[in-house]
Amino acid sequence: MAAAKEKRVAFRVFSGNRLTIPLLLNIWERHGLDARLGIQAVMAEPGRLTAAQAAALLSSDACVYSFMTPHLPLIAGEIKGLRGRGHGGPLLVAGGPHVAGEQELARACGFDLLFGGAGEEEFLQFGRDLLEGKFKPGSGPVAFPAPECGTGRKGASGNWEMYIPVSRLFKTVPPLEISRGCSWKCRYCQTGRIKPLHRGEESIAFYLDELRRRGLPRVGFISPSALEFGASRPGRPCLERIAGLLERCRLSGFRLIEYGIFPSEIRPDTVSPEALRLLRRHVANRRLTFGAQSAADSRLKAIGRGHRAADVENAVRAANDAGFAANLDFIIALPGETADERAELLEFMARLGRRFRVYFQLHHFFPLAGSAFARRKPSFLSQKERTAFMALRRSGSASDWWLEGERSAHAYLAWLERDFPGFFAQFG
Repeated sequence: MAAAKEKRVAFRVFSGNRLTIPLLLNIWERHGLDARLGIQAVMAEPGRLTAAQAAALLSSDACVYSFMTPHLPLIAGEIKGLRGRGHGGPLLVAGGPHVAGEQELARACGFDLLFGGAGEEEFLQFGRDLLEGKFKPGSGPVAFPAPECGTGRKGASGNWEMYIPVSRLFKTVPPLEISRGCSWKCRYCQTGRIKPLHRGEESIAFYLDELRRRGLPRVGFISPSALEFGASRPGRPCLERIAGLLERCRLSGFRLIEYGIFPSEIRPDTVSPEALRLLRRHVANRRLTFGAQSAADSRLKAIGRGHRAADVENAVRAANDAGFAANLDFIIALPGETADERAELLEFMARLGRRFRVYFQLHHFFPLAGSAFARRKPSFLSQKERTAFMALRRSGSASDWWLEGERSAHAYLAWLERDFPGFFAQFG
């Protein structure tokens, strides 16, 4: 007969965080905490937790959330519902990109514990403290660990290479994060808050062994700038490190090696013929994704992007010449973006579309916690501009992902104005 678990922990799993859960579980499994903790997945999209799922969360349980800023309005309503129950609800724990960026709003939503950074070692300690009964729900929101501990602060990563996103309890195996942090400080993104760290060969080999043991034919990686993996200086690719990574994957028997496409996109100013030949030799994807973000040099400078529009066109041309089609990521409705800049973007896309094999992936600006633009409103599109961008989807030349981003931005700002007017007043 199996021994009773000492503490129940529920992980709130939804489409926006399912790739995070295996890593969190791996941390506990590597140290045997899963044998003592009753771990379960509570699966529902944010705000769609059923009454039965909520009732199953006991006051003695811990419930772990990981989320990005766009998820927060729906999660806040869920937390309010759990808090409104007679017994006060479970211990509510928050982490992930939003809480790493800022804790004030998450604290106001009613969480008990907040992880303020990259937290492998902190999450391990949290599991141990749970077993020792150190936390009680409803006792007041606190950062974990306490600031005086010197860990869990912005940029802390601990022994991050020890852990990989592979769990005995969760079947999903996400791509491996091989670079953490970024040399660039794009104002719409929080990743550049810490200097880049690159995963070593031993940790990568361990991950590949686990994938092979499970019989998985595909391998992919997470990097904010794929051609800067292993680089010691910004904008100076270390092709030897990338070659070593891809050759190790090939020698390990993987038929499908994906690199230079989501979630390991490429900065256009890091592209070279040598790098493209290397990718062509090893990767299965025949499309490469480049982070363009804007077609206006003045806007690229304003957001701290560090490259020019000409670099984008040169990268697409070089990719096509090397046998790759190109995906270009653009962000529309950036703070301060003008109607003339959007017209320039439409003209830029039309010109590239006539000359190259290219597809445009359009995103809408959202004020992400921890970024320099965390308190900036989008420059929302006019109806005429919306019609022009929607026509690109109908023609098959571009995505309409931006529509969901636009809806999320409107919903977030409306929620703040209604429920947290003090926070909303900070936006400009």
